[in-house]
Amino acid sequence: MLLGIAILLAGAPAWRAAACEGLEVVFEDKFADDAGGWPLKDNVEVKDGSFVFKLPPDDMQSDLNVTFTVHDADICSETVWPTGDQPILGAGLLFWGEDNRTYFQFGVLNNGKFWIARKQDGKWLGTIAANVDSPAINKAPGAANTLRVKTVGNSVTFFINGTKVRELRGQAPKTGWRFGLSGDNFDKAKEAKVIFKTVKVTN
Repeated sequence: MLLGIAILLAGAPAWRAAACEGLEVVFEDKFADDAGGWPLKDNVEVKDGSFVFKLPPDDMQSDLNVTFTVHDADICSETVWPTGDQPILGAGLLFWGEDNRTYFQFGVLNNGKFWIARKQDGKWLGTIAANVDSPAINKAPGAANTLRVKTVGNSVTFFINGTKVRELRGQAPKTGWRFGLSGDNFDKAKEAKVIFKTVKVTN
């Protein structure tokens, strides 16, 4: 019996193993349709179980959810790398967002690195963690990764596939904030896609 349970847990997807731990589900979207409150743009597609950033060469896009405001929150999202040969891609969670020009970003790259950065009034103020290697990141084409950001007051904890990779003390917005997603294409010649399969927020 114990062996069967161990096998079952070992085979559990990253999403289940690294799920948000809050007691109340504030928001959950598996992208079956485009009714989840995400601003739809020419480079964003939400349907059939996927949120897709369609990125031109050397481009970064962000998308803050416009229908939900949170204070303390536990945010999880599963992202899947495209199959086949790919350029360096980045998939990120946005938190402490005030608008599309002011937010913090936590992301992973398909070369096994992660970063944390801050944007204020449309300008990047600096990178808190820049291209940090992490064995927790799944790098293979088609592989899934679960990003998790847990905020309590002015403290933030970051997880990749259930592994804690960093803690941060900062300054959260006083009147609540928004969460979101981001995609980066670092290839200067080719278009690319960054794909998300789920977002869940608890408190």
